[in-house]
Amino acid sequence: MKKINLLLSAMAMVFSLTLFAQEATITNVLNLKSVKQSGQIIENDKLVGYYVFYFKEKNDKKTATYEVEFFDNNYNSINSFEVTRPKKSYLLEMVYNGEVFMLFFYDRKTGYEFVSFDKTGKKLGNHLIPKKSISSFDLQKSTVALSSGTENVTIYPLGNEGFVRQTYTKSKKVGYEFVAYDNEMNELWSYGSPLSSKLIETAEISEVSDKFVTATIYRKKGLMTKKMDLAFVILDAKSGELVSEMEMGNADEGKESVLKTYFDEAQEKIVLIGEFYKPGDDILKDKSQGLFIKELGEDGAELTINQYKWKGHIDKFKNENLSEEDKKEAKAAFSIFFHDAIRSENGNLFLIGEQFRKQLSAGGTALNMLAAASGGSSDAAAFEIRVSNMIVIEFDKKNNLVGFNVIKKKKTSVLLPEGAGLWGTAFLGYYINSIGGFDYSFTSADKNSDVYSVVYTDYNRKLEKGEKKSDKMLGIIQIEAGKMEASRVPINTNAKRWWIQPAKPGHISITEYYKKEKKLSMRLEQLTY
Repeated sequence: MKKINLLLSAMAMVFSLTLFAQEATITNVLNLKSVKQSGQIIENDKLVGYYVFYFKEKNDKKTATYEVEFFDNNYNSINSFEVTRPKKSYLLEMVYNGEVFMLFFYDRKTGYEFVSFDKTGKKLGNHLIPKKSISSFDLQKSTVALSSGTENVTIYPLGNEGFVRQTYTKSKKVGYEFVAYDNEMNELWSYGSPLSSKLIETAEISEVSDKFVTATIYRKKGLMTKKMDLAFVILDAKSGELVSEMEMGNADEGKESVLKTYFDEAQEKIVLIGEFYKPGDDILKDKSQGLFIKELGEDGAELTINQYKWKGHIDKFKNENLSEEDKKEAKAAFSIFFHDAIRSENGNLFLIGEQFRKQLSAGGTALNMLAAASGGSSDAAAFEIRVSNMIVIEFDKKNNLVGFNVIKKKKTSVLLPEGAGLWGTAFLGYYINSIGGFDYSFTSADKNSDVYSVVYTDYNRKLEKGEKKSDKMLGIIQIEAGKMEASRVPINTNAKRWWIQPAKPGHISITEYYKKEKKLSMRLEQLTY
């Protein structure tokens, strides 16, 4: 397979701002911290508009007013409403399920509050969790998200009739719980680890639909214990009842870790993608043997499984036409976190992933040594995550591996919290994704035309050596009619705080916040091929 050349001519794909650009400006925006305060309105798998939640004005010493404004997919304003909140109430998440918005607030004194609104601004319901009832692990995750300005990903739409949230519980050790709410914030069901469990049990939701909730369960005896067991669970989305729990291998046969779940609604299958290990291997420290793709029936019964080893299968695709330098890097022990799975009309499945690996943190090690030399201690992490290239793996409709594409980009590093060096590969991937540590941004889909655009950030901000740096360089992986191309394009702005979002087919949305001017600008730029 031909190696993808990232230094394609900028003429292959460029962003052009036309004279008729669709845009909107909001004034008197006192604060807007991150992308989590805006999002897309998706109805029937189609992007039909946008919403933004921003700090508007201080009312008095105790309360402040926020505004939620809605736009169509051309950034024409269509509606807005105000929300009055306690001054020290912070927004952690805002999720839309096609009918209702769920806002997740945290107050350091009172705890959590979940509030739902319809698109007219009518408050439908709220749910309070007092601070004394919140697990310390859950509070830690929330405060880290607030202090760092990173994403807090705990809530998922449950069809258009509610939401499901994953959380830690106050168990004897550490436990997990999934809680479902209707659109009025009434609890529908909950499912989680036993409060009396003698194990540390955590979980990560992998996929949610109006039929199923799937997740990976991690179990170990203690925080410092290296041995970890994994299970894959399927829950009925309506009732929360357990449909199936599947042990992901064992020490005698070799363990498996689930990295991505894909619901194939047309064939009524649940597809699992992950890594497999040889018997006796420790998934926390040993390199996996390769990738697997497993098909399950909706009852959880295994239908098919295909395994592809790194050596002997994948490397035949991965090393073809690579330079000697690239081949050396290809041998490094990188894992893959899968962001998306795309099924083209020809039946081929494209897995969109990103390489990462755990390594010693030079900065953290230096701080710890300095603290030890002075007789003190440091909270600096001894490990960090090295985020590397984009990966596109292609399977045919029979799950035969037909392509493994390495798309080069500049490497970045993400510091880990203390103790994270003991986490498993799959759990580390979910953690890095939850704090926004990967460079992947989104996938824009036009299913009717069988066109998909995967957008990511490349911190190598030059198209060619010697050229002037752009403010931001975006990578584009285009999958059209089962064929793939890759390119990079520059984006320039004078805003210090800005981000990108999906848009209608053939476009991208750019949001810029100017704190000094208290101004928020949003615009569409067209993808020209």
